[in-house]
This record gives sequence, structure tokens and C-alpha cells, in this order.
Amino acid sequence: MHSIQRLVRFFCDRIRSIRKERIVIDMNHPLANLYGRAKQTLSTIGIALWIYLLVQLCVSLLLGLGLGSGVALFPELTFSYFDMMNFFNAIALLVVTPLSGGLATWFVSDSLRLSYRKQWSLRFRKRDIVHGFCVVLLCSFVSGLLINGLSLLLPAPIEQPDFGYSANALSNALLFVSVALVGPVVEEVFFRGTILRATAPYGRLFALGFSSFCFAMMHLNIAQGVPAFFMGFVLGWFYLKSNSLVVPVAIHVLNNTLAFLAMDESLAWIASIVILLAACYGVVYLALHARQIGAELDEAQGDPHFLTLVCTNPWLIAFFIVFVLASLGTLVTL
Repeated sequence: MHSIQRLVRFFCDRIRSIRKERIVIDMNHPLANLYGRAKQTLSTIGIALWIYLLVQLCVSLLLGLGLGSGVALFPELTFSYFDMMNFFNAIALLVVTPLSGGLATWFVSDSLRLSYRKQWSLRFRKRDIVHGFCVVLLCSFVSGLLINGLSLLLPAPIEQPDFGYSANALSNALLFVSVALVGPVVEEVFFRGTILRATAPYGRLFALGFSSFCFAMMHLNIAQGVPAFFMGFVLGWFYLKSNSLVVPVAIHVLNNTLAFLAMDESLAWIASIVILLAACYGVVYLALHARQIGAELDEAQGDPHFLTLVCTNPWLIAFFIVFVLASLGTLVTL
């Protein structure tokens, strides 16, 4: 009971300190103009996150109703219900992903006047893709251990969402295009090429953490959210190092392709071996570059008051609440 009271008191004190810091930022801070622009940028990103989510939900619902009605009109179809649902799910992902991500990206780029002409430069070190891929798999491996540890405290294990992989070749082909090709491009353009780039002037470390957190929240569940945060941080780090979206897109495509192959029972063992070997190489890479990475992280630090702006932004607070409720909902259904 005493520990709970201390925890509540800590959060109350933190809220009061945030309110005081906001007054300092608005009234007396020498960088008040920069904070004002940051506040506007974060609000724009917060609205874009809602556009991304609501378009996904609305379009998915409409497609589901439309495709379901089509099945009802043609009862003579020989496909099983399971195969049809997987087929519809693949089509929905293929339509919803570029539409929702594209609208959200357009909203931010139009509001903040962002240009993407120089974001696809081919002047990068090819080995950055290999290094980033191995570090991402290492983070996924460690995150998986954390999720499994959390599962031990629950009545049932936390399951990864079912993407609809089946024995139907056409459904799997559409699913692969959506998950392993279209999805990575759309997500990297929005989360790294837009959110990370828009917030980078307020501190690269802040931008990395914030864009990764947004990336994690968009998954709306703990099982994907935790790995997505670390994955987003690594993707953003190599994006800043290379100044090219090609690097994080390539890493993301390789990661999702491997995850897609792991859904096939006959290929899962190959994916497991690749993950293990790549994770080991990721450990070696981090160990050899630990001093350099530490120095770069120290250099990337910015003013901590920008975190206060995130904690007081209503659009981001509301989205975080939705993420928490959705995550709790997945745990309750276990």
C-alpha cells in the first residue's frame, strides 16, 4: 500500500513539474520561438497519427462489408470460408496500408513543407543495410525474450497477431506484397522520412525516441509494440547515418520477408537459423562500435524540454490512451 502511494505521489509531482516547465517554455525560455514551432510540429504529427489510424479502421470496415456482401451474392463459390477471409485480408492490407500512410504523410508534408526529392539517395554504404538488419534482428530476439517473460506472468502466452497466412498461394502472394514490400516503404516514408525528419531539429535523440514510440503505438498491441520501438530506433539511427530512406526501407523489407517466411512451417527453421546468426553478428557489431555509438548518442542529445511538449500534447496523449486500451484488450482476451 505504501509503495502504491509513493507511485501515485511520483506521478502527481511529475504532472505538476510538467505544468511548471510548460510555463517556463512559453514565457521565459530563450528558445521560445523554437519551442513554439516544435509544439506546432508535434500537433501536426499527432493529427497525422489519428488520420493514419482512422483511415485504416474505416477503409478496412468498408472493404470488409463490401467483400463480405460479394461472397453472399455468390454462394456457389467453392473457396472455403477460411481461404476467402485470408484473401480479403490480403486485399484489405494492400489497399489500406498505402492509403492510410499516404494520407498521413501528405498531411504532415503539406503542413510542414517537407520535400522528399533528396530522401532516396543511393550514396550510402551498402554494409549499413547488413549491419542494420543484424541489429534489428538482435533487438527482435531480445524483445521476444521480454515478451515471453511477461507471458509467464499471465494466464496465457501473448500471441503475435495472425496476418492470415494460409495454404492459398494467391492470398499468400498478395499478403507478401503487402507485408514485405508495400508496408515497409509506406511506414519508412511516414515514420522515418516524415516524423523523424520533422522532429530532428529538436534533437536527434529526441526525434529517434519519439518517432520510434509513434511507430510502436501504431501497432496497437504489446506483442508488436515492444519490438517495433527498438526496431524503429535502429531504423532511424541508420537513416540518420546514411541520409537515405533506401537503407531503412531495405532493412525493413528484409526483416518482414524473414518474418513472412517464418509463418511457413516448412521454412520456419531457416528463418530461425538466420535470426540466430544475424543476432550474434549484431552483438559483435555493437561490441566493436560501442564507444563510437556512445559518443554519437551523447552528441545527439538535445533540450529535454521537448519531451515536456510531447507529454502535454492532447493529440498524442489521446493516441497513447488508445494504444494502452488496445494493448490491455489483447491481454484480457488471452
